[in-house]
Amino acid sequence: MPSTGCGLAPADQPGQTAERDILVDALARSYRLHLPAGYHTDTPTPLLLAFHGYTGTSASAEKSMQFSPHADEHGYIAVYPQATFFDSAGTVITSWNDLACNASPGPAGPICAADAYPYPFPPECGTPDHCNWCTCHDDLAFVAALLDSLENTLCIDLDRVYATGMSNGGMLAHRLGCAMSDRFAAIAPVAGTLAKGFNCAPELPISLMHIHGDNDIYVRVDGKQSSDGYLYEAIDDVVGKWADKTSQHCATQTTPYPTSADGIKSMRCEQRADCATGAEVVSCGWQGGHVWPAFGRDVIWNFFNRHSRGDDALPRIDDPVPP
Repeated sequence: MPSTGCGLAPADQPGQTAERDILVDALARSYRLHLPAGYHTDTPTPLLLAFHGYTGTSASAEKSMQFSPHADEHGYIAVYPQATFFDSAGTVITSWNDLACNASPGPAGPICAADAYPYPFPPECGTPDHCNWCTCHDDLAFVAALLDSLENTLCIDLDRVYATGMSNGGMLAHRLGCAMSDRFAAIAPVAGTLAKGFNCAPELPISLMHIHGDNDIYVRVDGKQSSDGYLYEAIDDVVGKWADKTSQHCATQTTPYPTSADGIKSMRCEQRADCATGAEVVSCGWQGGHVWPAFGRDVIWNFFNRHSRGDDALPRIDDPVPP
């Protein structure tokens, strides 16, 4: 479905990245926008949002994730939103509000141990629980306003909007999939799951690919206490909730899910197949730590490229993954 911005000349040059600002609830926010080199004002174009991690920036996300040159090649719009920030003893701290990392204690109790590392807390957010570490600003409202602005000024395919992110950015991508399933076709969190007790799943059909390093000590795959004392949902529980009968109605058993990166640093994926909604629910592991995998860009885009809102997963022209 084409957005209302189709037919309008873009303010920025296709093939280049531009810094953009937006005002959300009287708070100045920003993002980096990369239109693909072949962008055309009358062609509905897929949109990918890529969220940086804790202490990261939109510029660092563009550099590490490398979606911009890939977008030029494959014809989608890449956007790198910027989190809110504050200065802590000379260090700039950025973070996303995933509605879990500043909500301790939660349904399952505190989201960290009593001796957990005390991360700096945004001063404007008041006195935190000792487990709280991320911003209190409404990042769901930011993303909603950002999507509105992009859709009103650019020619976007509203059925092909996607979100990915690293670490805290992956946590936000996961929360977007739960809370804004009416606006995204698929999400792909990397090294980021939600705080213990805050697992969630969407009400509408939306596909999930979760990528996690087996050796990640900061956001563990097994739900055990991380090296800094924080507690996160186990990956199996995250994928299971997304796939179960209250969400996507997928098969109980897992089966292999082939990707173009299979075998690279022990990369392998499995799926909860035959989802009644037509979604795909995939979990991928690899021999890595709390870092963005070099193969992440291709695997994620190939997955996204299979999905549109309201459609079953179908292979596309530039997708090497079999159905």
